Amino acid sequence: MQKIDAVAQEFSAHSRDVTLGARRGDAFGTAGALGGIDRRAPMAASPAAPASRWIPPWSSALGLFGRVRDAFARATDRQLALAMSVTLFALAAWPLALVEVPPYQDLPNHLAAVTVITHPERYPEFVSNGFLKTNAALFTWLYFVGKVVGVKVAAKLFALLVLAANALVLPRFVLHFTNRRTMLVAGLFVWPMIHNWFVSMGMLDFAMGVPLALILLMLLDRRRTAPTWANGALVLATTLLTWYAHVFALMVANLLVAVHLVSLGVRTVRPREGADERARRDGRAAWLREAQRLIVPQLPAITLMLVSVYQHVTEPVGKMTGYVSTGQLLPPWELAYNLWAEWLYGFTWLSISSFVPAVVLTIYAYVHRKDAPTFFSPAALLTLLFLFVFSPYIATNWFHVNSRFIPFLWMAALVRLPERLDRRLAGLLALSAALYSVGMGVDFVRLDRDRAKFTAGMSAVPEGAKLLPLVFRRKLTSENTRSLLHAWGFYVMEKQTSAPLLFAHSRSFPVMYREAPPPQFNHLVLESFAPSMGTQTWFCDVLRSGGVFEGDCEGAWRAQWRRFWDQATREYDHLLVWDAPVEALAQIPPVYRIAFQQDRLIIFERTDAAGEAGPRASTSGDAAPATSLER
Repeated sequence: MQKIDAVAQEFSAHSRDVTLGARRGDAFGTAGALGGIDRRAPMAASPAAPASRWIPPWSSALGLFGRVRDAFARATDRQLALAMSVTLFALAAWPLALVEVPPYQDLPNHLAAVTVITHPERYPEFVSNGFLKTNAALFTWLYFVGKVVGVKVAAKLFALLVLAANALVLPRFVLHFTNRRTMLVAGLFVWPMIHNWFVSMGMLDFAMGVPLALILLMLLDRRRTAPTWANGALVLATTLLTWYAHVFALMVANLLVAVHLVSLGVRTVRPREGADERARRDGRAAWLREAQRLIVPQLPAITLMLVSVYQHVTEPVGKMTGYVSTGQLLPPWELAYNLWAEWLYGFTWLSISSFVPAVVLTIYAYVHRKDAPTFFSPAALLTLLFLFVFSPYIATNWFHVNSRFIPFLWMAALVRLPERLDRRLAGLLALSAALYSVGMGVDFVRLDRDRAKFTAGMSAVPEGAKLLPLVFRRKLTSENTRSLLHAWGFYVMEKQTSAPLLFAHSRSFPVMYREAPPPQFNHLVLESFAPSMGTQTWFCDVLRSGGVFEGDCEGAWRAQWRRFWDQATREYDHLLVWDAPVEALAQIPPVYRIAFQQDRLIIFERTDAAGEAGPRASTSGDAAPATSLER
């Protein structure tokens, strides 16, 4: 008992020296930021113990922790940022090793576009928009790197490149605009931002544009205080790369620069009470120098940016867009949800732990809202919030418009983090990161199984088939993305089938319609047709909710299907039908017969005569298609 009491007293004395957020910290701030053992603090002397003393099993773990902590304390800022980047990249990237193709919503459509560009003779209805344009980084990579390693591998490599860019830039961004301790704290918040929602959506050009825009802001901040030809050249190169990845990221970066210059002008140029003429001249000169340093190296990219925006807002609509209205605003409660879901949330509720850093980061951003880091002052924060709230969700041919301000709002929150965290909060954030990473790995496997189910009929589709996809349910496992919306693109990639759902109504895409197709078969119309026409009940509810009462609603629904098939039967010799309700299956003309049926998937092939039609789709058993619709 005496030995046990002696050991307990010694461990108790030792524990008193283990502090999280010890305010004095160490020379590099590591202990003060995340806590730990202050190795420089004198330990209380303890009486010599017998050689046979019992050693607690946790003492080796404490010793290892101390050595790791000391190594971090001795590391330079760059070394510490690199260590953080490696850890963040590993947490985000390892699920990609579990799948053949990343399960990103829009990616199959992009893969199909590369197939169309590679085989223009098979797709005369499309024309390439070329590679020298904004929003082209992914397609250029897929086209040229895909020729070397294959398109699927190229897609995975580009995804890894985006994750690596985020993991490398975010710690350095926080370090640049704050300090070492805040960077350490930020490491517990940025992990869901590495594989963010834009990556999950397959919007990889914009996902790459965000870290490039952050690099640009860091370079501009350095240049405004110490301009050189070298950093001017770096600014020029970075602006061009950002524009090439996605013009919207460059637009937001320059918006922040503009707010900074306006705020600076208000402080330095506006006459102050008691200021003489010389002071006013000096203020104007200082403002002009700052503006020159920030804007002049960007002029070529700003010119390209303005040209791109002009082309975008003047694009043809009407028949080219299937007469679909492309404007949409969101209600405030959806905006609040999107602040989390369209940046930090993954695919399913297995990544719900990302809500923890979202809440804590929001609280810190509000508490420190008056802080004024360069380019992220209170005025900049209010400007971003205003544009996020009042910009449309869809405008012209841009989708998720206001969501593209979300990354920069969270960047403004990151640079307002404190230098220290409570140990319990740090532990909760670390646990949340681990749960998120594991959950994303599980979701990658589940989503890949969904893809395998969707593509199970590949062998039943001949090369070059005129394939019409009718996707009645656009997701299975995923809750935050429509992971099967564009899965038909794998058939285009593997069998070079027709591509009626290809993004092709805008010059911002890699290809465009040579001539506008019939409105019913414009991809903006066609991709919504199957979900809307799955059952007569759904069809009638939509009409009535829009103020249209149809006495014979069932007859109108059937008539709409007949008009659709009158056009489709002449054009398409194969159908890809996914998760169709029984009512919708019954509307398929008998000229099509089943070539393949498994689970929710049915592949139909057209016969030469209606009398040669094969069996109808089964509506019972394991292969029965589900009757539920995504609304």
